Amino acid sequence: MPTYSHRKTLIIEDFADFANAVSAMLQQMGVTDCTVTTSGEAAIQLCRENNFDIILSDYNLGAKKDGQQVLEELISLKLMPIHCTFVMITAEKTLAMVMAALEFQPDGYLTKPFNGALLKSRLDKAIVKKQVLAPINSLMNKKKWLPAYNQCNLVAKQEPKFKTDCARLKFECLRQANKTKQALELVVEIAKQRDTPWSLKSKGCIYFMQNELAEAERIFKKMVTEFPMALEGYDWLAKIQHRLGRPLEAQTTLQLAVKKSPKLIKRQRALGQIAERNEDFDTMASAFRQAIHYGEHSIFSEPEEYVKLTKSLANKLKTNANNNRKKLVDEAKDTFKKIKTRFKNDHSVQFRGAVAHADFSCVINDNKSQEIQLENANKLFAQLEEHLSAKDSLEIAGSLKALGLPQLAESVLELAVEQYLDNPTFMECASQLTNNKQLIENAVHANQLNNQAIKLFKDNKLNSAIELLDQAAQIAPNNINISLNSVQVLLKRYQIESDQPRPVKTTAQRVNDLHQSEQILSSITRLPVKDPKYARYTELDRLNQLMLQKM
Repeated sequence: MPTYSHRKTLIIEDFADFANAVSAMLQQMGVTDCTVTTSGEAAIQLCRENNFDIILSDYNLGAKKDGQQVLEELISLKLMPIHCTFVMITAEKTLAMVMAALEFQPDGYLTKPFNGALLKSRLDKAIVKKQVLAPINSLMNKKKWLPAYNQCNLVAKQEPKFKTDCARLKFECLRQANKTKQALELVVEIAKQRDTPWSLKSKGCIYFMQNELAEAERIFKKMVTEFPMALEGYDWLAKIQHRLGRPLEAQTTLQLAVKKSPKLIKRQRALGQIAERNEDFDTMASAFRQAIHYGEHSIFSEPEEYVKLTKSLANKLKTNANNNRKKLVDEAKDTFKKIKTRFKNDHSVQFRGAVAHADFSCVINDNKSQEIQLENANKLFAQLEEHLSAKDSLEIAGSLKALGLPQLAESVLELAVEQYLDNPTFMECASQLTNNKQLIENAVHANQLNNQAIKLFKDNKLNSAIELLDQAAQIAPNNINISLNSVQVLLKRYQIESDQPRPVKTTAQRVNDLHQSEQILSSITRLPVKDPKYARYTELDRLNQLMLQKM
């Protein structure tokens, strides 16, 4: 059984008497290092500063973050060590709470009231499981999928009690390693005795990865029929129905899921997006309204929910001439105020909000407001520090053209085309919006040069690759992919030259590659942390600095 004298523990509880009672139980178990905090926000900060071994959190924590949102944020920000055990404490038994907790599962639950013996029993069980599976999870966190797979076999043999857990982790290792055939064979073998939500979801995912959409749809339909509370099945089924060109069915599927569990923001967002495509503006407004409500204190809240809510309200006003007009207008105005306050330091969100506000003002024939917001949009565009997404760029450019600002619309498109020139869907839409055909031709040429350079890089023809990337960078100097590709080629050329017994280049020439790559990396200033390219950027920057230090 685990010992507790060395375990650093955090209690998150807004009722002092109950926090003291839990603290006393932990002391009887041997815990000597116990911190108590009353809010989710304070708990997040404590986890930034400390590595806790045990976290006990009440579900209800007053008006701000609840325990579930604390858990989600700690996982998303990777603020919990791999060995940390998180136990949720709750007096809640509502369906919404239970379903939300199933989406992001803690290591254990305790229902109030409970005694010290039950607390110790739950903690013992959770900690032992963490300890047994720790070697596997450590390898998986490092993306060492095949060594982790082998570790699963070893742990399953040594600890038969955790054989099922190991089998599920083996499946994930195979899936991540793109060994889909072996992964499917494994899950079919596991499911021979009986289907479970996990086995059905896993089989469906593999068929989806293999683009066998009809079979994937059959499996997920079976999953939601036999296990109607396994909500991931609805998400996957809707994704497949959408891919198969049946957006109305996808919307119905997601509506069933949000009715069972309204708190998951990403599902509400997905419902709002597909309702927009279906021009069902009532459902669109409801979904984004719920996403804003449940996301008020969540890390998963995004500006899109606010902007899209105002768009849905505008569309309702266009098609709705009843007595709700004032209510819809007031709700939109209130939402614009929230955009200004909640995202006040994000110029890209403020820019997007100003364009949306101008759009809405046009719908309600408020010419003065429209003029003010367009003037504001012009100012904000000049202050942008991050790239707009491809989707947002197209939507904003279309709105600006319709509002009579073609020059600003072209400026938005120019930045976006340079950044997303390797996205064929975006390029096709952009070519239909812009009047600058030379812009599209240049972007296509830069993308061709970049693709040719990638092939040369794979063939170790590094000098030729650099020449083509330099040409591409002259056309699209702010394209992040071209910049990162250039850095990767320069670092590899430096490394190969340095490893040669008789280098062709002088030390100064080789070092120039490092300084050039450092200069390129320092020029990348508009890459947000959430961007998928950010991880590659940070890794290349780390390697560059390491090589500079070793000179």
